[in-house]
Amino acid sequence: MEIFIEQTVLINFFQNALILNMTSFFIKEKARFWFLMSLLAGVVALVIPLFALDSYAKILLQVFLAILIVCLSFRFRSASKFFFIFTTFFIFTFILGGACYALQQTFGPYPLFIVCVVSLVMFFLVKFIIFYHNRLQRIKSFTYSVKIKANGNVVEENGYLDSGNVLLDDITKSPIILINFEVFKRLYQDISLVSLLAKQDMAKLNCAHYIKVNSVGSGSKILAFVADEIQLNGEKVFKNPTLALSFSGFEKSFKANVLLNSQMVFGG
Repeated sequence: MEIFIEQTVLINFFQNALILNMTSFFIKEKARFWFLMSLLAGVVALVIPLFALDSYAKILLQVFLAILIVCLSFRFRSASKFFFIFTTFFIFTFILGGACYALQQTFGPYPLFIVCVVSLVMFFLVKFIIFYHNRLQRIKSFTYSVKIKANGNVVEENGYLDSGNVLLDDITKSPIILINFEVFKRLYQDISLVSLLAKQDMAKLNCAHYIKVNSVGSGSKILAFVADEIQLNGEKVFKNPTLALSFSGFEKSFKANVLLNSQMVFGG
């Protein structure tokens, strides 16, 4: 009986701590008194079976406990904010509890260690999904529709506004927009990668020159040239912009083949 009591308190404490952590991560607010709230959830889960409560009474008690935990753990000044936090907390409770319940229904009762493992797996899976979603949203908010005109060709691509790209060309005195080779070869089909690496066919590029890009502890040179025009979101138009060809693989990080300069949007 003592082992059963300890396991009940420990399981519910552990799961509620994970749920509070996931809720905090999602709403970007640190939970207060998480240890006490998790301990309270464990004690309530232990006490409820001692009373002959109807199913609806147990549900109401669980809802009341969830409301109490949310009110004591998080700050809110409006009913909408409370509803948002409570719904988030409820959904994560359902996900974590549902996974353990589904496993129990499939394989029967299992030891405490398995409960902890399943809870941790769901915990990290949910946090990864939230992190990946937030990252995609951040990228989306800084993504522009870009139209580049050069060499008689027009290329439409997504461009990412990189606040860290503040490169200025010493020759043209204009902000530098980075493009990858995929964009370059669509603008200049008659210039091969081999000729680029051998620094040939430079006469086919307008104002072709190399600029030094400094990184931590080293520096490298990249090919820069002047295009005819670049247009952002069908509104802002920049004549004779300076483009630079980058092989750094930035498109993998920013999900865009064009890396815009912060001065193009914010000025400078």
